[in-house]
Amino acid sequence: MPSLYSALDIARTALLTDEQSINVTSQNIANANTPGYSRQVANLTENTPVEYGGVFYGTGVDVQNVTRSYDNFVSTQLMSSNSSLSAFQSESSVLNNIQTYFNDQSGSGLNSDINGFFSSFQDLANDPSSSASRSAVLSSANTLADGFNNIDSAIKQNLSDINQQISASVQQINGLANQIAGLNQAVANAQSGGTSANDLLDQRDVLLGQLSNIVDVKTIEDQSGELNVYVGGTCLVTGSQVSPLTVSANGGAGADNIESNGVSINSNISGGSLKGILNASQYIQGLDGNLNLMAFSLTKSVDLQHRSGYGLDGSTNTDFFSLPTVYAGANSGNTGGATVSGASIANLSAVTSDNYEIRFSSASSYTVVDTTTGSVVVPNGAYTSGNAINFDGLSVAVANNSGPPAAGDAFSVNLTTNAAQNLSVAISDPSKIAAASTSAGLPGDNTNALALASLNNASIVNGATLGDYYSSAVTDLGSTVQNVSNSVTAQQNVTNQLQASKDSVSKVSIEEEAVNLIKLQQAYQASAKVISTVNNMMDALMNMQ
Repeated sequence: MPSLYSALDIARTALLTDEQSINVTSQNIANANTPGYSRQVANLTENTPVEYGGVFYGTGVDVQNVTRSYDNFVSTQLMSSNSSLSAFQSESSVLNNIQTYFNDQSGSGLNSDINGFFSSFQDLANDPSSSASRSAVLSSANTLADGFNNIDSAIKQNLSDINQQISASVQQINGLANQIAGLNQAVANAQSGGTSANDLLDQRDVLLGQLSNIVDVKTIEDQSGELNVYVGGTCLVTGSQVSPLTVSANGGAGADNIESNGVSINSNISGGSLKGILNASQYIQGLDGNLNLMAFSLTKSVDLQHRSGYGLDGSTNTDFFSLPTVYAGANSGNTGGATVSGASIANLSAVTSDNYEIRFSSASSYTVVDTTTGSVVVPNGAYTSGNAINFDGLSVAVANNSGPPAAGDAFSVNLTTNAAQNLSVAISDPSKIAAASTSAGLPGDNTNALALASLNNASIVNGATLGDYYSSAVTDLGSTVQNVSNSVTAQQNVTNQLQASKDSVSKVSIEEEAVNLIKLQQAYQASAKVISTVNNMMDALMNMQ
């Protein structure tokens, strides 16, 4: 039967419940400015009532649990949006940096150097015997070569910086993974023991947010509360276990490989700053390829024309620029013992900017394939160690070293690798500049000088003039930078909206907590009043005579 004792017990439960609720409110207020903190709520429930005489009487109140104000869907969307935003921001930063080296607005860029170089031949044509005009040609040629060299150096430095960023990012990823694994274990232990893990869950979410800024993140939560974390399509964290990522060099062919268990995941990374710098790296490699193609085309066209003329000293067949280096080497997957023993240009007029492979079907036979076009250049070559393999103006010798080539071995050959880096003027004597087209016309013949000057308007690079090809590359870079910048702005707006949605659920409002505190204070005082009242009633009963 309900009694004063039961009323006293109900008031006691209310007092304890209000005290616990005030503690939760106090925790919210204390962490109002803590990054990643989610507002906590004390969820109250009625105690089980008792029956007496067919009537149920309440037995008070209790705190069922303390939960986070958390919307998993919005939080997941926000993490994905932040990952995309970070990708655009990092790509924008890298491309903006490289754009400074392609800026011709000041009139001192590579396009200006190209025009200055060919204009110097026009000036020489006005006075072919002038030593001053000849020196000016060499000066403008060296300026142009330096322009190519400097831009190429900047590109390579940026690519090197990107690889350093990749290494640093992978270290961060592994560090965050270890922390997440540790919190996974702590969350599982807490929840299995019936303890609230809200603060641990918030800490883990903060780490996941940091991780998503670096790389795309997917998570799956198991029954124990532990998260399995996937990045770049591979499992990084399984419960309390971590499968760390590693980095391996890519042999100078682009960004370093980010590997999971020895397998590259570069192509699977779809978000975070890593995605941005990988995209930027790929674009910059394309720029470097364009620059190398320009340097190769410039060298070939100028040298062929210059060879046909005569210098003041009667010299002819002279290269103006140093010939491109023939890059030939064994592919990394080769299993045989053959190596490249020599490579050179046999016929400058016949060489192309294409890439080639010498592919061995056995130790004694090979084919040469133009990998740019896919065409077979040499269908059935008979291999003899050390003998030259001739194709498209090139001469490449492959020789047995530790053994003959094996079936499936291949050797890559091209003329454009590092062409911009290696571009240099081959002559230093102004009298060797071939302004005349015949020896009989010396010293006043300017025919070859005019022909060299006209190369400025010739379609020598993939059907375009040197200047137009460069301008097109610069325009594309500017357009790409602008597009990425626009993507940053658009993605920032999406992220801000998602953050506002998350904050509307999870963020602590000091005003709201203050109102809640007043309610709890009043409830606490009321519960205390009930206890005081019941105590007085019990005293009155005890004092009855």
